[in-house]
Amino acid sequence: MLKVWKLVRIPLFVIGFGGLVAVSLYRNKEKSKENAKMVEKVVDVFPVALANVKIESFDGNFNATGNFEAFRELNFASETAGRVTAIYFDKGSFVTEGQTLVKLDDEAIVRELKIAQLNFDKRKKDLERFENLNKANAGTGMQLDDARFAFLNVEQQIEALKEKLAKTIVKSPISGTITRKLIEKGSFLAPAVPIAEITDISRLKMIIKVAETEMLKIQNGQNVQVEVEAYKGTKINGIVKNIAIKADVSKRYDVELDIINSNTNPLKSGMFGTAFFEFGAKGKYLMIPRKALLGSIKEAKVYITEGNIAKIKNIKVGITHDDKIEVIEGLQEGNKVVITGQINLQNGAKISVLN
Repeated sequence: MLKVWKLVRIPLFVIGFGGLVAVSLYRNKEKSKENAKMVEKVVDVFPVALANVKIESFDGNFNATGNFEAFRELNFASETAGRVTAIYFDKGSFVTEGQTLVKLDDEAIVRELKIAQLNFDKRKKDLERFENLNKANAGTGMQLDDARFAFLNVEQQIEALKEKLAKTIVKSPISGTITRKLIEKGSFLAPAVPIAEITDISRLKMIIKVAETEMLKIQNGQNVQVEVEAYKGTKINGIVKNIAIKADVSKRYDVELDIINSNTNPLKSGMFGTAFFEFGAKGKYLMIPRKALLGSIKEAKVYITEGNIAKIKNIKVGITHDDKIEVIEGLQEGNKVVITGQINLQNGAKISVLN
């Protein structure tokens, strides 16, 4: 009987222990739920700051920054092979278009040209002799044709040698400053081997990037005032030369300004400046603070308020003006947008307005 009781007691103990564990787990679960409810109550209302959506009046002017680039910059090369016998430039030299920069060895070509000239004189006499014989019916037409062909052939040889000789004198293709010198006297040049780099900064290009709505207001030929970072307070004139027909990955468009370099405040390639676009008459725009925006300019969103609830709203934006941005679609005057606290919000969240 004692043995049976021992056998029964073990399962009863196990069942009792399991019950205690289950009760404990249940109580812990209920306590966790209560804690979660308390947390939910704590973050049930999110504090935010708001700004009014309102119509503002301003001229729609804007500015954009960019770097100055050389109007023309090129590496040029010799058209013929030869050893360099003279160099007439140095790094930093200013050269003009057509100026002689390099002389190549021409002795062999000069010798060939002298021989060809002697041959030319002989072929010319032969041609004259056969022409006279033909007139006197003392020569054949074939002899005259051969003499004429030989004369024309050597004439072409002379022309080719003269062109070859001319190419031993390398001239500057543009006016500008030598920014890189790539050869020395005694160097052997082959065709297409770079000789030097010439940079022309008599004019400069300024490349700026603008948003779509700004790009639509700009026109080719438009005058633009440009302030150079290095010459604070001094503005120079630029002209819109080219407007990109395709946006970059950030949905901005390149605009190229053409600027004549100044002797008073000379510009250099790589300098930084600001272009000021002015459009005169004032206009009215529906504006919000830029910091209200969520996401990118292309897919802009904001939180608006409906009572004490935050609702996410898709909008379409336009021009920027200082720290504000125009709203073209999605909002109306009198709406209120969230400008701080958006990071904690979800669509439909309850909010309280900070004073």
